[in-house]
Amino acid sequence: MRANRTIRYFAAHIKKLPQLTSKEKEVLINRLKMVTLETTGLKYSVTEGRIRQIEKSALTKIRAKIYQQKLFKSSKVI
Repeated sequence: MRANRTIRYFAAHIKKLPQLTSKEKEVLINRLKMVTLETTGLKYSVTEGRIRQIEKSALTKIRAKIYQQKLFKSSKVI
């Protein structure tokens, strides 16, 4: 039961991210729910490798945004 709440919590946050495309959001949520790469790939008619690329791209965007926010916060303090 707790795991379902955790997945829903993170899925809600992923859905709110404006810098991600809808496909990237879907892929991240599916990966969170432990859906296989093959199943997700079949849904979008792409290969498992392409799903990995989409996932990597989405995570890179999220990391970049977090880094920007940290830089902005640290520059405000000075």
